[in-house]
Amino acid sequence: MFLKFQYLVFEAWGAWSGLFEPLPYGDPYIASIVLFSLVAAAKLFVGGETA
Repeated sequence: MFLKFQYLVFEAWGAWSGLFEPLPYGDPYIASIVLFSLVAAAKLFVGGETA
């Protein structure tokens, strides 16, 4: 069960960071920053706090 979840997370991160691969230093640095920004924006939109 854990290995299936780990494989799912690994594949999802590979797909997400692959979107930013053409950018210089885009994989995985920009992918991480964009993911963090999206989570923070979603929390603000829902009405929660980012901290």
